[in-house]
Amino acid sequence: MAGKKRRRMSLGSMAMLLLTALVVLGCVGFLSMIAGDELYARTGEFLRMLAQEGLFDAPAPVQSPTPAAEEPIVWIEDTLPPTAQPTATPVPMPTTMTIAAAGTIYAPKTVRESAQSGAHYDFAPVFEGLGDTLSGADLAIATLETTTAGQDKGFGNYNTAPEILDALRGCGVDLLALATERVLDKGYEGLELTARSLTARGLAYAGVNADGEDGGATMMRIGGIQVAVLAYTYGLSDEGSSKTGGDKRAAVALMDTQRMISDIRQARADGANVVIVLPHWGTKNITDTPVNVKRLAVQLAEAGADVILGTHPNVPQGVERLTVTRADGLTHETVVCYSLGSLLTDSRTAENTAGMVAHVSVTYDPATRCTTLGEMYCTPVYIARQRISDETVYRVVDAESAAALDTLTDSERQAAQDAVEIIRRATQADEQEGQG
Repeated sequence: MAGKKRRRMSLGSMAMLLLTALVVLGCVGFLSMIAGDELYARTGEFLRMLAQEGLFDAPAPVQSPTPAAEEPIVWIEDTLPPTAQPTATPVPMPTTMTIAAAGTIYAPKTVRESAQSGAHYDFAPVFEGLGDTLSGADLAIATLETTTAGQDKGFGNYNTAPEILDALRGCGVDLLALATERVLDKGYEGLELTARSLTARGLAYAGVNADGEDGGATMMRIGGIQVAVLAYTYGLSDEGSSKTGGDKRAAVALMDTQRMISDIRQARADGANVVIVLPHWGTKNITDTPVNVKRLAVQLAEAGADVILGTHPNVPQGVERLTVTRADGLTHETVVCYSLGSLLTDSRTAENTAGMVAHVSVTYDPATRCTTLGEMYCTPVYIARQRISDETVYRVVDAESAAALDTLTDSERQAAQDAVEIIRRATQADEQEGQG
């Protein structure tokens, strides 16, 4: 009996001990977070002692928790995409272009034959003496007072071999004004053939609509500047008028003040930053500029023309700088050369053989949409005619170039010096008048 009582007491004690162990084990789990490995070890020894008494099976060894690897601290702003920085808008910079303009090109029989070798024509030597007078500019202009319709149309004073265009391209010409009184002397077909011969050689042209449509200004993009070129003639020759019924197709731009003003304004509306007008006006062989020509120049300047370069008199006339108020209410400048004279002719009067190339720089500021003109200066040119090996040879030279003058005879060198004086007198006269 006594033995059984002791056993029952042992079972009660066991229950209490088990309950105590569970409580202790739970507390240990909590306290281990604070006390660490040493408490785990002592608790294990206590439980093993109970197991030796046979009160319960020994638990698996309690492993010390492996400390977790420290996670790097990540700041919130490090995970966000970088803030986009505003891109500065580039400021448009002013752009400058240079213009060089020569006078009329007339190649009658004597000039044409001087460039002929058998069935071949080579006009390149005729213009070698110009050097870079034209090629040094961004835009080089001249006026073609002849057609280049070819031999099938019959050569004559106002129709010459198209090879002359190769020579003009070679010395730097970029654009030819075709609006002259002689442009329809070979009819509409002659005009179309001339236009094709220019296009085939990469030459632009202005003042005609070879396809019979109103093409308006010739637009060109030069160094970021949009340039409009307009050319007009005072009228047509009797021959050209008779062959085309007075130009019933309106293929040639004729001078009419209101039309010219409208064309200039339209060119501006079409985006032109610079407007160049090439009028074939005035009276042949008159060195004084007519009053009506000067009046028209002012009207064109007021309409929006920046540069006006005249031809037709075949003798040099003056240059002038006009200051006008335009429709925008602002003051603008326009440079005018009333007559550039001739670039090539067979005439031998001193004024006819003295031509000039006018140079002017134009700066366009896209930020203000304003155009600023540099000073205009003129290079005197001389059209020499010499007898070499029993042949007549024509040479157009820069009359101030020592290298070009060395190719001339003594008498021609003296004539070239005279041409320089003619140009100086012509340009200074209008400059002084404009300042007065």
